[in-house]
Amino acid sequence: MDNTGDNLDDKLQPSYMSGQYLLIAQGTKTYPAVERGSSSSTIYSKVTRRANFIQDKATNMVYWNSVNTNERESSETLKPGPKRILTIKEELAITLIRLIRGFDTKSLGNMFGMSESSVSRIFNTWIHLVSHELNFLIRWPSMEQIRNKLPKCFKYFPKTRCIIDCTEFFTQRPSLPSAQRITYSQYKHHNTFKCLVGITPSGTFSFVSDLFTDSISDKKIVEDSGFLDNIQFGDDIMADRGFLIRGELALKDATLNIPSFSFGKQMCSNATTKTRRITRARIHVERAIGRLKKFAILQGIIPLRMKPIYSEVVKVCAMLCNLDEQLVK
Repeated sequence: MDNTGDNLDDKLQPSYMSGQYLLIAQGTKTYPAVERGSSSSTIYSKVTRRANFIQDKATNMVYWNSVNTNERESSETLKPGPKRILTIKEELAITLIRLIRGFDTKSLGNMFGMSESSVSRIFNTWIHLVSHELNFLIRWPSMEQIRNKLPKCFKYFPKTRCIIDCTEFFTQRPSLPSAQRITYSQYKHHNTFKCLVGITPSGTFSFVSDLFTDSISDKKIVEDSGFLDNIQFGDDIMADRGFLIRGELALKDATLNIPSFSFGKQMCSNATTKTRRITRARIHVERAIGRLKKFAILQGIIPLRMKPIYSEVVKVCAMLCNLDEQLVK
């Protein structure tokens, strides 16, 4: 790859202009990246300032060539592809702009003077690289770490290890009727993929599952996503009423905290108080999901051609969210 000697720590600094947007300066051109003062601006600045640790990986990485085969393109192949026209910092800029602003490959191709297929190849490659190199940002913390940063709203639930919820992302309508059926959401009135996320009491993502079709139940996604593998003795998991996983957690010597069921009757004062406290604490997982969906790429409709990498796209966005300031204090 060209310009492998670029010092990312020096050159990946965003240019703060006087206008409304934070711009990326590339030679004589500037590209709009994120709105100044937004949380996305903070994430962008942190990623670019700390990007030096992936420079060696980016220099030697093998480029994604096809979503349908195992073919890849490398600078060490006998017949290398055309000479790369972008530096490492420009390729990272393409990735971050597409995640944060949601620009399509055609718009980014016009910005950087390259074809849509080249932009897609660069984006797919960097998503795999960042997902692998930043996976330490989504981790399952110890109870001691959680207790040290336990917010006041969890004072009634000091054993809480994780708050879980499911979220959905729109996808294109598949052509096969069977695929349409299993991805259609009666709640969203659209074809969607579903993802299970878990946060710590402080609002940091500690678990993000792969994407599943919308027909899967909340209980089934907990079982199939590998979430239960993280559960340890004495853990308390907070969730909504739809997560009927008390038995599965009991097998791990863990407990479930969900709002009480009224069964059409008026709840007693103790149950009402407990439900109110759980709701007040559980609302933060919805805030975390809201922060995740500020990434514009997650706000639109997922093209089916992106399905092979979209789980990693969601996880990368969650990793970048964990670079932002603490959500619950």
